[in-house]
Amino acid sequence: MNFFYLKKLYLIVLFTLLSTGILAEIKTPNYDFSLTLLEPFLPGKSVIELNKDKAFRSEIFEDNGNQKIFKFKLQKENYVLELYTQVKKDLITDLYVRLPQHFNHDQFLMELQKKYKKQDKFVRKDFSALYTWLNREGFNILYHGSCSISCFPMFLEIVTTDKSIIPLYQKFNEALPRL
Repeated sequence: MNFFYLKKLYLIVLFTLLSTGILAEIKTPNYDFSLTLLEPFLPGKSVIELNKDKAFRSEIFEDNGNQKIFKFKLQKENYVLELYTQVKKDLITDLYVRLPQHFNHDQFLMELQKKYKKQDKFVRKDFSALYTWLNREGFNILYHGSCSISCFPMFLEIVTTDKSIIPLYQKFNEALPRL
């Protein structure tokens, strides 16, 4: 009888030692995303220079004369980002990015706070939160995150501080039917 328990104890100790020796890399779901990916699309940049770069495919989403909305697709290994830029006189005034829902909200928010410091405004309603940074590097930044089983980012908006520009998130919400 003692031999059976001794054998069982030996197996438990062996499995414990083997399992602690296994080193596994845990990657966050944001993969290789960094805010530096968005730098070519920030307000103040030239859309003409951006369109010269073959890495960025664009199409005109809306054309109102000297004010246009361009849609860019940024292809990465594990995800595709759709970026919308509002352009006035060939200069980007607004950037709207719909973020993949498999991204980690906490990691994305931490990266925003590392770059732009603590947000100026924070509004939480039900399971959604809106973070606002005012006049950071000449931009206003709006980030929306939401939670269900886990928390995920919804969109990021970076707009110039020029009050005459209507942000894209407002324009996109106007397109929704009123009930």
